[in-house]
Amino acid sequence: MVGSELHNRIENLSEVGKKLFLLKLEQSLKGHIAEDLNTSSKRLVAYVRVTNKFEEASLKSVLKEKLPDFMIPGSIIAVDEFPTLPNGKVDKKALSYLKKKIAEVPVRSVSGLSETEIKLKGIWEEVLNYAPISVDDNFFEIGGDSILSIQVIAKARKIGAMISPNQLFEYQTITALAKSIEEKANIDEKWEYVAAIRKGGTKKPLFCIHSGGGHVFFYGLLKDYLESDRPIYAIQPSGLYRNEKMHKSVEEMTADYLSAIREIQPNGPYNILVYCFSTSVGNEMAKLLEKEGEEINIIVMDTMASPWNAIDNDALKVRLLSFLKRLLMSPVKSIKMFLSDRKYMLDAIFVKFFGREEQKELERLKANLRKISVDYTWEKHQGKVSLILTDKPDSKFQDYIVESWKKYAQGGVKIYPTKGNHATLFKEPDIQYVAKKIDSCIVD
Repeated sequence: MVGSELHNRIENLSEVGKKLFLLKLEQSLKGHIAEDLNTSSKRLVAYVRVTNKFEEASLKSVLKEKLPDFMIPGSIIAVDEFPTLPNGKVDKKALSYLKKKIAEVPVRSVSGLSETEIKLKGIWEEVLNYAPISVDDNFFEIGGDSILSIQVIAKARKIGAMISPNQLFEYQTITALAKSIEEKANIDEKWEYVAAIRKGGTKKPLFCIHSGGGHVFFYGLLKDYLESDRPIYAIQPSGLYRNEKMHKSVEEMTADYLSAIREIQPNGPYNILVYCFSTSVGNEMAKLLEKEGEEINIIVMDTMASPWNAIDNDALKVRLLSFLKRLLMSPVKSIKMFLSDRKYMLDAIFVKFFGREEQKELERLKANLRKISVDYTWEKHQGKVSLILTDKPDSKFQDYIVESWKKYAQGGVKIYPTKGNHATLFKEPDIQYVAKKIDSCIVD
């Protein structure tokens, strides 16, 4: 309601008033929101002062022996001297502008690169905001993440390089990606719902349905922690990178997703991982597969059933009491989480007036996902649910989440407690604990 009211007030302003309002909004929010829109999350960068050449790979290898994976820098930048402020402290702003020096992998000259490699190199350097980048650098090891991946794909498509998430998952260097693009140049493109995170393995695959954010790259770390013999696939929505038709309903979306899944796994049992928005897709899959006599194991990641429709009096009461309890225990943290969970309202307005085209496309898709989720009618099914649940400060809210699934999953609900919180399930270090829980509840 806050987002719609604000939007209406903007539309009713005069042109001069609108410009003044938007200027103030940009000034007050740009530092907070633009960081999220442009980079999604911070990447860990290390600066080292060297007198001779050093090997970044060797240094990372030493660090891995002493530090957990999530503390290993995505990029290590060699500097001759650290810039300092008048008080002697390191000038972090000046430091961020220093260029990366690559010693262990010489950067090939532009003359030695193909046209596709040159274009991709320019896109990567623009998106990651540093240069030079080697054509042999791994995108996800030098700071690439989910939102940056979307930007790479969107920018590549604008210049005619039709990259899919499937390709970026499989070919994570410029050299490999360029070769894949060139080999597929004369092949008629069709939208692929399924992106392979890991193809190999003899066990039943795990299919991870996208969240309300629309992208699937955050599932990428699963390949490093799930059993090595388990194929892993991510299911992505259409309408993310160009003007593909967006689904008009969860029912239509689910039918398409099931068809794509069955090209990989013709028969059940199906292991379907759902998170936030996609709980509705998991519920609809259970209904469809039940009619066909197929078994489904819905793996729910820390989300209540029908989250977008939880507006009845009981639900509102439980959520309000849970928030008040968190507020008393940790006021600052609770308020920050409350605002963060609703920041998408301001993001939508900011993107509408100031966003780049790829950001506007993503926002349109997210708005459509919210709409069809709210419109979806939940019904009971005979399937079972494996609920991976983080610890909640309020036990009543914890119980409410469990009961919400028991209402629909007649095959039973089994709880798998895990560390972390809802927003960090697929990030380091929580992913290593979450993956063990996922392994525990998968059906073969």
